[in-house]
Amino acid sequence: MLSVRAATFAAFAGLALAPVLAKAQDTPSATPPATTPPVSLPPVTVSAGRGSDLEKLDVSTTALTRAEVQAMPETGVDQIVNRIPGIWTFTVPTGQLHPTGQPVSIRGFGSSTTINTLVMVDGVPINDPYFRTVDWSRISKNSVERIEVIRGGGATSLWGNMAMGGVINIVTREPTKTGVAADVSYGSYNTANAETAGTVKVNDSLKVGVGYNHAQSSGYNLTPAQYQNANLVPTASKADNIDAAAYLTPNDSLKLLAKAYFHQAYEDGLVWNIAHNQWSSYRMQLGGTYQFDDKSSINFNAWAGGGTFGTINVASGSYTLNNVSATNQFVSQIETAPNSDQGGSLFYQAEFGPVKDIKIGVDAHRIVISDYNNLFASATSAPTSFIANGEHRLEGLFGQGTYHFTDIPLDVTVGLRGDFYQALNANVLTVNSATNVPVANSSASSFDPRIGLQFQMTDTVVLRAAAYRNFSSPGMNQMYRSFASGTSYTAINPNLQPMTNIGEEAGFDFKWREFNLSATIFNNNLDNFIDFVTVCNTNAACAAPFITAAGLSPSFTTVRQYNNVGSAVFQGIEIIGGWQALKDLRLNAGFTTTRAYLTSTNYPALEFTGVQLGQVPSWTVTAGAEWRPLPELAFTATLRSFPAYWNDTGHTQLNSAATLIDLGVSYSPAKAVDIYGSIQNLTNANYLAMGYTLTSFEGPTVSTTSIPALGMPLTAIAGLRVRF
Repeated sequence: MLSVRAATFAAFAGLALAPVLAKAQDTPSATPPATTPPVSLPPVTVSAGRGSDLEKLDVSTTALTRAEVQAMPETGVDQIVNRIPGIWTFTVPTGQLHPTGQPVSIRGFGSSTTINTLVMVDGVPINDPYFRTVDWSRISKNSVERIEVIRGGGATSLWGNMAMGGVINIVTREPTKTGVAADVSYGSYNTANAETAGTVKVNDSLKVGVGYNHAQSSGYNLTPAQYQNANLVPTASKADNIDAAAYLTPNDSLKLLAKAYFHQAYEDGLVWNIAHNQWSSYRMQLGGTYQFDDKSSINFNAWAGGGTFGTINVASGSYTLNNVSATNQFVSQIETAPNSDQGGSLFYQAEFGPVKDIKIGVDAHRIVISDYNNLFASATSAPTSFIANGEHRLEGLFGQGTYHFTDIPLDVTVGLRGDFYQALNANVLTVNSATNVPVANSSASSFDPRIGLQFQMTDTVVLRAAAYRNFSSPGMNQMYRSFASGTSYTAINPNLQPMTNIGEEAGFDFKWREFNLSATIFNNNLDNFIDFVTVCNTNAACAAPFITAAGLSPSFTTVRQYNNVGSAVFQGIEIIGGWQALKDLRLNAGFTTTRAYLTSTNYPALEFTGVQLGQVPSWTVTAGAEWRPLPELAFTATLRSFPAYWNDTGHTQLNSAATLIDLGVSYSPAKAVDIYGSIQNLTNANYLAMGYTLTSFEGPTVSTTSIPALGMPLTAIAGLRVRF
């Protein structure tokens, strides 16, 4: 560890000297400095590139503008993100998924068990501190100013932990003038949305905004009709968001912002009518930029918040796919998991002669959780109760700069990052036996460099390549969450090690007139891959050490646990294109193929090498079109197609293939009025977003105890938006 820290600090010392040397070479000593005229500085916003222009990065990026987001037919931000090439989220709407089962993935780096894609709002992570999943109902479509995406691990030199697969940053709207806006919509399954926002431009220096959003739906029934009974019901949901923000610009050099939000989401009847979920969060954020001149600034961002995850899960009783009439279900779990998290970053951005876009800074994140988990073996039994506590701390030291050659059209970007991770103050108490298991503190360090190249081959073609190393710490639920159901027990694993990855990618960007095309080939080699493993299967002797340590009865004979299962490869190709075919017609399309598999395994009987990892489709196709026959009228269409894919690495649940088509229309009869409508899943494609579970690896026999789940059926929405 000391050698890693020493190498990290030595590397940053060298990077810090680069601007000084570049400036010394760039400015002749005999020439007096010229007087610098006053500069009108552009507005500064927190962005996924930490102030960088996404189009100038040496990796694959996408930026959706507000106009593009508003024009898309999809009503949920999760479904909008799902239509961006290379990104994978479930096609089931966020309000009908369990909070612990909402993964987001770029290039295969992410599943329900291991999420390695960083999702942010205004530069602040919104991945759940405990489960790392994303509650997309936290963000309303109307609040989005733009969506920024950096694909692949090239982002981690600036962002560190969890950005192994890439970064998604959702930038919300900034007030520009005094006014009020309202948006209401209604559609299928009693889906309704009401939103109002007000902004006040106090003066040229101060702007204030506040907004409220309420969304609700009766939901559709996830269970296929042939397996439904009176207790298998549609999943109803509702969410409320309150946001407030203030932007202060006292002079041309300084910009400050303060933001706060509160979010509450509910789900009733997730599959079973007595199942319920609740997810709440709050956060306060302070940020700002001080611009020294047009080439250098200092930037900071800090936040503090917390929230609570709560769930009531249900046991199926004697219900099976062969006995659908059974209605003796009972509450099997009542869990409450409050958390708190704080974090921030500070970095200096500058430009010295040929060295452009220099960033040197630090960031930190602290997460504290408590998990109160009560599990019931029957409708009348007393619970088995666990209380888990833990704390994770992550600190990073980063630097990055781009050297622009003057004789050849080449930019070379070097990034250095040191990550420091600590797991501490953890224990797990089995309340029934008063067995307290203290968890030893642990820590790890990682030195993660990157190098990237951009070569302007012609006026229309740019070649780019990058190589990088990155790091991801284990999640808190993976280390500390205990679970007991029937004769199965999920054991804690405080010995989990961080995952590390070495990746390379190369591609090109082609722009000619109204046409653009980019292609990227990527390869990643990940060590210490974390997956959820059945380490003991109906084997009392194997299970005994785990069961005894937890203070449970010997009736538990199956043990599941998160483990570092081996090494994995993630490789593939992305092709993304756009064409302004006519003045009023814009087309775009994307194709991604991803091969993700284990190359070595510590559990050869359970985790197979050479087979596709769970929740990674082998390919996806996206396409979109926007036609504006009149300035005030727009028609849009999007398409997403994917093959059948395995939901788990053990290949025991096969999800269906589907091609989904969405249509949208908007009309502005007056300057401040928009009427809009959309249809999602136009063809009403019937497919299983979570398929039949098999009893063995790619086996022929279906397990009758697991219920498959349908993807979103045809859904129509109409709405009205006004501004005053």
